[in-house]
Amino acid sequence: MATYAIGDVQGCFDPLMKLLKVIGFNPGEDRLVFCGDLVNRGGQSLDVLRWVYAHQNSCLTVLGNHDLSLLSKYYLKKFRTKNTEFQAIFNAPDVSLLMNWLLHQPLYIQHQGSLIIHAGFYPWWRIKQFKQLATTTEKTMQEDPPRFFKTMYGNTPKKWSEDLEPHLKCRFVINASTRMRFVKKDGSLNLNQNGRQSTIKSLQPWFNHLPQKGFKKHIVFGHWSALGLFQDKNVTCLDTGKVWGGQLTALRLDDQQIFQV
Repeated sequence: MATYAIGDVQGCFDPLMKLLKVIGFNPGEDRLVFCGDLVNRGGQSLDVLRWVYAHQNSCLTVLGNHDLSLLSKYYLKKFRTKNTEFQAIFNAPDVSLLMNWLLHQPLYIQHQGSLIIHAGFYPWWRIKQFKQLATTTEKTMQEDPPRFFKTMYGNTPKKWSEDLEPHLKCRFVINASTRMRFVKKDGSLNLNQNGRQSTIKSLQPWFNHLPQKGFKKHIVFGHWSALGLFQDKNVTCLDTGKVWGGQLTALRLDDQQIFQV
């Protein structure tokens, strides 16, 4: 039995099937953990959703920013969209089944010593604190999706505070978990820079701010195609930009071996 983390699929169904052949995926024995962004841009988002849903006994996924965008449009009834992939999903006879399933996916998944999160781990939180905040945000979203999605978007607050109003706490958790790349040393998020390196000197990748000692989790994330395959002491980025003509990447969590198509 093996567990694989897979980078951003973004609707690239055929390459996903090729990758599963490469790793010899056996749904009766193995497990897949997707780093979020199952949908958008690749042309086969509905196929990806249906396949992962059909194999949910052996597949897990965290929510990515594109997944949340899809959910937001659905639960706010914005069914008419120029996004042809979202439109195909909204027109599908099983759309309510798929959207309800996607709504109930988590913001993080833990596998042994690894945390799988779409964008990354906010370094100024403790692990236990993050888990509690993520669980609260997930429950808030699931209990009243229209209300949640009406206030989800926004680049503020830039910095975490326990004094934030509940809906702003949820927004910050979403931004940190699904949109974050660069952060200032005071803990302020910058959600505009998306290159491999920031053009602003005061900004550093979020993982550069992780504690040098005592941080025992390995963070596996996607979201950052410009960074590509990146491995350091406590982090692995698996977004290798398949949707942009790059590769689709899997990491076998048991021994850290990389597979790509």
